Amino acid sequence: STQAKMRTSTVTLSILVMSLTGANNPVTKQMKENIEDISRFLKLELISDVKQNNGYIGESLKLTKKTANNILDYVEKSMTETSDKVQKTFETLTQGLTQNFKEIQNKSTSNLNTLQKLITDNEITITDAFTKNLNSIVEKVEARMKQHEDFMTTSVAVCAEAFSHMSRGTVRYASVFMDSVLIKGTSPVSEVLDPKSGEFVVPPGGDGIYHISYGALIDTMSPRTGMSQARMPPRFAVKSSQGNRITIHEASQIWATVGVKNQYKDLVPASRAITLNLRAGDIISLEQINNHAEQAYRLTFCVHLVHPTLVSSVTWEKLPISTVPELNIATTYVEPILQVFQVGDLQPTNTKPMIPIPVMSPLQSPKSRFVGGGSAEPSSPEILNPHSMIGGVLEEQQAGSGDGNGYE
Repeated sequence: STQAKMRTSTVTLSILVMSLTGANNPVTKQMKENIEDISRFLKLELISDVKQNNGYIGESLKLTKKTANNILDYVEKSMTETSDKVQKTFETLTQGLTQNFKEIQNKSTSNLNTLQKLITDNEITITDAFTKNLNSIVEKVEARMKQHEDFMTTSVAVCAEAFSHMSRGTVRYASVFMDSVLIKGTSPVSEVLDPKSGEFVVPPGGDGIYHISYGALIDTMSPRTGMSQARMPPRFAVKSSQGNRITIHEASQIWATVGVKNQYKDLVPASRAITLNLRAGDIISLEQINNHAEQAYRLTFCVHLVHPTLVSSVTWEKLPISTVPELNIATTYVEPILQVFQVGDLQPTNTKPMIPIPVMSPLQSPKSRFVGGGSAEPSSPEILNPHSMIGGVLEEQQAGSGDGNGYE
């Protein structure tokens, strides 16, 4: 060991000093002093510094080992903690993403179902409104068509005749030679022109504009009386009874004032026509309005419905106006509530190990003149006898007072 080598060097120097003790010349004395200085330097300074350095080296090795273990322990704990945190973060992230995806899926499903129900309800509303409007339109159109059909199937055309008429009043007829009456496709129960009374009654549903015409052969002189006792020629006119109002229509009158001496050649043909707006229940007849009139022959009376009207019998059905159905357009979208998560701090919480540095006392050997040019004065004036260094008493004392580091 280093200690053994230093002990051998010390013994060698001691023998060298002993071999020179018998010399008395100045050179020998100087050499002796130098050897003593060297021995003192080696014993008191250099060897002490070497021992101290060996102690520092051992302590440094222990501290290095302890520090290395602390670093390894710190690294292991930090990696374990970081790994646990990363794993926990991934688990939290996975759980959060799973919950968010599930929330989005549930909300999307709910929104789609709500939207589908809304669309279905609106479709039902549209269908119901369209069906209702269509049914109403079809009903009104059918009513309109029925009204048109009623007009198309409503007609009145009657004619009656009488061979002769002489008295004042309503002309009565021998027969009805035309009787074509349809009210909305159906014939009335009773006759509209009664030949016995000579009256035409407008049937129910027969409101409209009527064309009334008649004709007669007017006799201006009777063959029985001659010129001296001639009567007035007859005067005919159409009479209408509309409620409580009776009217003799002057515009429909006919009469004759011409005559000849030949009483057999005084017949004058005459005819007239008039148009009236009549309602159901109105009465039309042909009247002879002169007193003591001559006789008339071959009388005809015709009533013809020219155009049915809307008066009192028909009210046109109004076609419905289509309405836009009210749709439910309320917003049904529900925003999904997503879970917000944050990534925690992944830094380890372990305290970083401290790296201790051994405290070193200053060395003594650098102060020596042998190393750094220091003073040559002996550091311990007690050691003057070189023979005392042979036994290594001071060395043993130094070795016995060590710090127990076990330097070898």
